[in-house]
Amino acid sequence: MKSEKFITSIWFLSLLIACSLIITVSCKMTGNDRNLSSLDTTNLRIEETKIIAEIAFTSEEKSKGLAGRRSIPDGTGMLFYYSESTPKGFWMKGMLFSIDIIWIGQNCTIIKIDNDVTPPSSTNGKLKIYPAPALTGAVLELNSGQAALLGLNIGDRVVYEPSKMGRSLTCSE
Repeated sequence: MKSEKFITSIWFLSLLIACSLIITVSCKMTGNDRNLSSLDTTNLRIEETKIIAEIAFTSEEKSKGLAGRRSIPDGTGMLFYYSESTPKGFWMKGMLFSIDIIWIGQNCTIIKIDNDVTPPSSTNGKLKIYPAPALTGAVLELNSGQAALLGLNIGDRVVYEPSKMGRSLTCSE
């Protein structure tokens, strides 16, 4: 009888420890893969499609981008906004998942879509640069396959809603 209680107690304690570990790991993963980070966000519309996008304004935010994240939810993305310059190209440094790169011209229309851009296979090799097609006002990164799934096309008009931090974005209605 005592040995049954001891075995039951050990089993219950093991189950409790396992559950605690699962919760701890889950919480840490959630912290690393938040749906949206602490960056400012905007609702953007491409034709009839709505997307919630984190906005990378600063050089540091643009350099980091989505690096180190395991994924982002469908329907969300990261918008790299260029008010006074234009990007020369994009790389996939530190990326862990494939994306679609949507190049938005200064006239607020899609000028190029790079589909299924894969992360580098190693950290030691030279990074491939995905060149800007022309003068670009912004770049939107989405999960791989989202551009096709959402029916995004070259020439589609892009509209940004005002950001929560009060910065004015061009391409508004």
